[in-house]
Amino acid sequence: MRDLKTFVSDIFRKPPVLFPLVAVFHIVLLCITLYTAIKEPGNTTYLGLLWMTAYAFFWVGTADLRKWGALGYIGVTVVSIVVWYMAYAVGHRPSNGSPIFLIDLLFSFFIMFYFKRFR
Repeated sequence: MRDLKTFVSDIFRKPPVLFPLVAVFHIVLLCITLYTAIKEPGNTTYLGLLWMTAYAFFWVGTADLRKWGALGYIGVTVVSIVVWYMAYAVGHRPSNGSPIFLIDLLFSFFIMFYFKRFR
């Protein structure tokens, strides 16, 4: 098992510069969502926290160029789109999906473009 210092340095040295920047973006959004969940508790707030935790976790794996992180991120994005579409199809305001699922689509395309470099 690698130590934390090696893990963090690998994330910032190995992948293209976009991957660590997006990891920082996801971690910052996770902290903001956590703060919102503590300040204004509610079911949709906790669902947003769950989505952001999954996205941040899998993107950190992606930033380390791990296939499980990339596939997990794409899988969470697909589930988020399905949840959003199902709510939209029955006429409800899609509030159960990820708060940033359109941006996550863009990030998923970056993952697919670099997927051959992953371990």
